[in-house]
Amino acid sequence: MEKKINIVIEESMPTAFLNSDRIYQDGTTPMYRDKDGSLWAMSGHSHMGEIAMFKGTSLDDIKKVYPINLNFCVGHADFAFDGVCYPEGVKARGSMWPFGLYICPVTHRFFCFFHNETGWNGKGTGYDAEGYCDTPKCDWDFRHIGLMHSDDEGKNWTFDRWVLTSEEVCFTDTFNPGAGNVLGQTGDVFSCGSGDFSTYIDDEYIYIFYNIIRANRAIVSLKNVDVYVARTRRREDGIMGDFVKYYNGAFTEPGNFGKETPIAYNSWHPRVIYLEKYGVYLMTASYADPTVTEKMIKHETQMRISNDLVNWGEVYVQEYDGKPFGNHYVALVSDDTDTQPSYAKGDRVSFLTNHNGTDVTRYKAHIE
Repeated sequence: MEKKINIVIEESMPTAFLNSDRIYQDGTTPMYRDKDGSLWAMSGHSHMGEIAMFKGTSLDDIKKVYPINLNFCVGHADFAFDGVCYPEGVKARGSMWPFGLYICPVTHRFFCFFHNETGWNGKGTGYDAEGYCDTPKCDWDFRHIGLMHSDDEGKNWTFDRWVLTSEEVCFTDTFNPGAGNVLGQTGDVFSCGSGDFSTYIDDEYIYIFYNIIRANRAIVSLKNVDVYVARTRRREDGIMGDFVKYYNGAFTEPGNFGKETPIAYNSWHPRVIYLEKYGVYLMTASYADPTVTEKMIKHETQMRISNDLVNWGEVYVQEYDGKPFGNHYVALVSDDTDTQPSYAKGDRVSFLTNHNGTDVTRYKAHIE
């Protein structure tokens, strides 16, 4: 296995994902190429500006085509997500952040995987580890990953279900948000749930590479942020199967409440690309420094190499002009015009970077 892939960053430029166009991207940008060769992307989130579909042949010409419409509401727990509770039995609430896009090559159905948190935009019903809140204390709210689909190329979306939930339930023993006789997490250290993710899709599986944030109530801080993975077999009939988590060396545990084993440590918002010329997978992520209690996420892009998507090599840091390169969110994508964004045939790639709700910047690069 290669120990390092040397990527040289050339120049920066704006993208089509801009605040001036009501797009406030918060996470890495999901993209997918359809069977006709068009590159699609989604950008934005549900409580600032708008979420929109983008279309082109590559990053060079992709542009906004229309804002999306949701056939369900977000926000208040009494109404959000068609009244479909989280798997714990707690009413779902808050906003949604699209982080994964897949287009069925046979039915042309669009699938979107989205991140959800209990502490943002709950319209009076948001909560974190200690109780109801307008904004979560110390990022102490709880994550799930949801699924929605569209049959008109992303114009209108229908909520399907919650596909990924961490082993631990979405509240602590301090505050029960309506789960009845369900026990909350105990102890000082607790899990904030499964979320903050991206997708990698090959010919057989759809993978979700996701984070679990763990926090420490005793010292009012975050403790660590690690990377996990789950997958589902691809289908060609317009249906999305259930996910299976990676645990103790194999994909064996259910997507909801299953056990999970970290595949990378101290890493925020992982994103994976396959480099065909070198025969390896490369993961980018921002460094989550476990030694600090504030501003844990560093603008320092971690790079890891793998042959099998679950065993990853030692971390090395991407540089630009002799200094660590990064941002709050970093994704490496292919510049090819005939492959998926997560599959590079040659040496031309681009980094896409942004912070919370900022413009997305592109850095053209090549593998040396």
